Amino acid sequence: IVQLIVTDTLLATGDSQFHFFVPPELDSWDLVDADAANPTPSTTGNPTIQIRNVTTAADMLSTKITIDTAEKTSYTAAVPPVIDTANDTVLTGNELVVDIDSAGSAQGLNIILQFRHRGA
Repeated sequence: IVQLIVTDTLLATGDSQFHFFVPPELDSWDLVDADAANPTPSTTGNPTIQIRNVTTAADMLSTKITIDTAEKTSYTAAVPPVIDTANDTVLTGNELVVDIDSAGSAQGLNIILQFRHRGA
């Protein structure tokens, strides 16, 4: 499990809000789950987040992460995120970024990514 803390300020929309470079320990592993959390939930609008592999020029989610209004996590989202299994594998040095497509009025953002070794 990798947890990325993007910011503790008001979210803003935009691509490449956070960069993560895949370490050798995760070489050839697959993304199997992606979630998000806000310490201060949105009161207007649902934050929507995409995980993108810049190195392969591919979105890793076919359905983006959404945090419903007044919720702190995406775990109970009305529409859960879906991993794009055609673009889920990462290699050493791949650059992954967090794109915030909708921010609502949320403050702070944690991204929780789970990877599994292909042989596991």
